[in-house]
Amino acid sequence: MSGDTLRFRFELRPLAEVRPWGSHVANLHWFGLTDGWYWIEAGGHQLLRYRDEVVARWDLERPYPDYYVVRLWEDLLTLRWALHEPVPDDLIDLVADTHPPREWPDEWSDAVDAAIDLEGDHSLHLSYLTNAPVLTVWRHITDGQDLVSAGQRIRSAGECYFEGPERLVVTVPTEEFFAAVADLDRRLIAAMGERVAELERTGPPPDVELDLEQLRLEHGQRAEWLARRLATPRHVDWAKVRAGVAEMAAWPLRADDGTEPDD
Repeated sequence: MSGDTLRFRFELRPLAEVRPWGSHVANLHWFGLTDGWYWIEAGGHQLLRYRDEVVARWDLERPYPDYYVVRLWEDLLTLRWALHEPVPDDLIDLVADTHPPREWPDEWSDAVDAAIDLEGDHSLHLSYLTNAPVLTVWRHITDGQDLVSAGQRIRSAGECYFEGPERLVVTVPTEEFFAAVADLDRRLIAAMGERVAELERTGPPPDVELDLEQLRLEHGQRAEWLARRLATPRHVDWAKVRAGVAEMAAWPLRADDGTEPDD
């Protein structure tokens, strides 16, 4: 555990190569200007790294997701907020993606919704990536230490597109994880600040609509997102979550085919 490290990495696509949005009128905005690549360095592994054969087949520029870095950033701000307090030991299976799969009924209680919400707050949402791994993060107290664990599960169904063992868990001190999120926030905001300033100097690309005033305003707002998120009170009704988990435990087990339930 002491040798594990965790860092969030990204590279922005060169500004001249950023792809505009819109099928009729080409436009750009803060979200679209984060076009690039991202990955996670964890315990000597690179999470979200494509296998070499996938890189060759898809002729990828980088062996990482080619998407908007803001998506990773937004998800991590939610995760950082969810790690306000440790998860009780009896609920770690729920948030760590280690609970057995169940057959979902047509209806369920508000308590199950609370359990689903807690589970979702501890996951990176990667449904926009083909055959994405399942990535979960949770805070826990183990042997008196305040720790954060990040888990990756490579889906067993279908073709495996991503590098790594089928199951990987990397554990770091909580303060190290918090520092890694803050570091990503600083670097992305700084890189986007340079990008915004450059566009203010040069103007938008030819035939591309871009509201520079709004872009500067949104950049200032985004720069405060982490602080605002952390200042937002968070309360988890652990008793309600436990009731939801107990209700789910009564559902029939299903064969785990690597897919997710249609909830």
